[in-house]
Amino acid sequence: MYNKLVSLLEEKEKLVDRFLTLTSLQQEYILNDNFDELSKIVDEKADLIERINKIDDQFMDEFENIKVKKGIKSFDEITDIDKETGILLKSLTSSILQKLQVIKDIDEKNNILIRAKFDEIKRALKSMRYKKEALKDYSQYKQNQFPAGFDRKE
Repeated sequence: MYNKLVSLLEEKEKLVDRFLTLTSLQQEYILNDNFDELSKIVDEKADLIERINKIDDQFMDEFENIKVKKGIKSFDEITDIDKETGILLKSLTSSILQKLQVIKDIDEKNNILIRAKFDEIKRALKSMRYKKEALKDYSQYKQNQFPAGFDRKE
């Protein structure tokens, strides 16, 4: 009965590990302006989130079934779980929560980095627009000064 909960948490932990790896890679790609790979990582992370959410739903369904069968309201009321399984469930839960906190911290840094890169790109685009306008104005000035076919020789 509790083995299903353990297997779901183990599966979730593997996915969270992969998510953590991708989040760290994401930071590296942001720093190196590798936006193609960054896009791939974002897509893979979205897929992982969907899979983690499904596992969470399965876990909650299984836990609700246990609560109904046992006539209890919380996990703390379970008395027929062996010590090893209880420790394993708590250990997996704790490990997942710690990894999620690390992911959150890295993601916050990544958001700051990506905003800085975005601002940098906006400044570069603004500068290019300014240069384009200046070149356009200069070209118009040159055409007005010396129209085509104008010959200075007299």
